[in-house]
Amino acid sequence: MPRNFSFLPPSGAMEQPRFWLQAAVALLAILNLVALFLYLAPPGGSRAELTRQNENIRSQIAASGTQATKLQSVSAKVQLGSQQSDEFLSRFILPKRVAFSSVITEILRMVKASGIQEKDVAYSEEPIEGTSDLTLLNRSANYEGSYDNLRKFLYEVDRSPYLIMLESLTANPQQHGSQINTSIKFQAVIKEDVRTAGPFRGQQ
Repeated sequence: MPRNFSFLPPSGAMEQPRFWLQAAVALLAILNLVALFLYLAPPGGSRAELTRQNENIRSQIAASGTQATKLQSVSAKVQLGSQQSDEFLSRFILPKRVAFSSVITEILRMVKASGIQEKDVAYSEEPIEGTSDLTLLNRSANYEGSYDNLRKFLYEVDRSPYLIMLESLTANPQQHGSQINTSIKFQAVIKEDVRTAGPFRGQQ
């Protein structure tokens, strides 16, 4: 019985490589699309976006550093101010137990150094508003002398090692001669709690 021979492969065998070729092309196209998407819109942002984010982060770090430096400077100034305030209080605020004698002794020294004459002395005290332990010591007196005596007296007041403040001054020249009658009110700050009062300028 005669047989039919064919040298061509079956139709199914020819279609199988074509299928895999098509599948490979489709897969390559999908991969290209994915690569294109990742290039145009990467998950972390585009290169330009990442650059802007990097610049923003750098700016924030620089601003934080500047702010930290300012805070350190402010902290140092606050500490210095507190230290200077404590030093000022310890040097110039007189303890009440020695305030009267210190003020009297110092003003008498200035009177003698300037050659002016002191009359009609009066003292008074008044609390300083907003404080619980500080008081103003007021000392009012009349003085008589020449203009040069008064000028020297005020110079001594300005150079005094104590914080004796000149609150008011009224001068009236006499009708005869070169003498001047002067009314001066001094003030000094005194502290009730003597335990916190430190040495003041003028003490050895």
